[in-house]
Amino acid sequence: MTSSYTINRSKRRRHLALKVQHGELVVQAPWHMSEQTILQFVEQKREWVERHLSRQQQQLGRLQRRQWQTGERLRWLSEPLQLVVEHASRKQVTRQGAQLIATMTPRSHADREPRLSIVAWYKQQAHVWLDEFFAQWPEQHGLNPSGWSVGDFRSKWGHCTRKGELKFTWKLWIAPEWVVRNVVIHELCHLREFNHSRAFWQLVERHSPDFQDAEVWLRKHGITVLNADYLDYQV
Repeated sequence: MTSSYTINRSKRRRHLALKVQHGELVVQAPWHMSEQTILQFVEQKREWVERHLSRQQQQLGRLQRRQWQTGERLRWLSEPLQLVVEHASRKQVTRQGAQLIATMTPRSHADREPRLSIVAWYKQQAHVWLDEFFAQWPEQHGLNPSGWSVGDFRSKWGHCTRKGELKFTWKLWIAPEWVVRNVVIHELCHLREFNHSRAFWQLVERHSPDFQDAEVWLRKHGITVLNADYLDYQV
C-alpha cells in the first residue's frame, strides 16, 4: 500500500472500517487489534482505497489552500466573495457588495486572527438565516425544534439531538441556498424519524422534493467544503 493512513482505535468497536476523508485514509479499529492485522485489511482494500483517494486528491488539487489573505475567494450561499484583509483600530468583518472585508488591528496575529473573525462572521450570519427560516416554517408540519445553533463540525453538515435541538456547521452556508434548505429540512425530519429508514426519506421528500439532488451535491463537494484547509468548491 503506497498510501499512509491514520488509525483511530475504540474500545467499543468490534470490526475494522475504512474511511477516506479530506484526501486521507482513516482506519477505525478495535482497541487491541494488531497493526499487522490492520495492514493486511488495508492491503485487501487497496483498489477501493486508491480509487477514492485519487478522486478526493484530484478535487483538492483544483483548489488553493486557504491562507486567509487578501484576494482569496470565499463563498456565502455559493455567491463568490473576494476577501480583503485590512488594518485599523478595531477588529470587524463586514460585507460590502462582492467583498468580505476583515479588519484587523496591528496587534492581531497575521495567520490566526482573520480566520477566527471570519468564522465568527459566518456563524453569526448563519444564525440569522436560521432564525428567518424557522420564523417562516409552518408549525402545522409538526416538525418544530426546541432550538438551533451553529458550530463547527469536521465531517458532517448538521445534527439533531435527542432533545430536539438542531445543530449545523457554519461551513454549510458556503453551499447554495437550496442545498442549505435541504440539510435543514433533513435534520427537521429527524425530529419524527430518528433514523434513516424508508419512512424518514419519504418524510424528507414530502417537505423537500429535490432532496436527492442536494444529497448528490453534498457528497460531491463535502470533500472540499468541509475541509478547513480549503472551504470552497469548483463549480
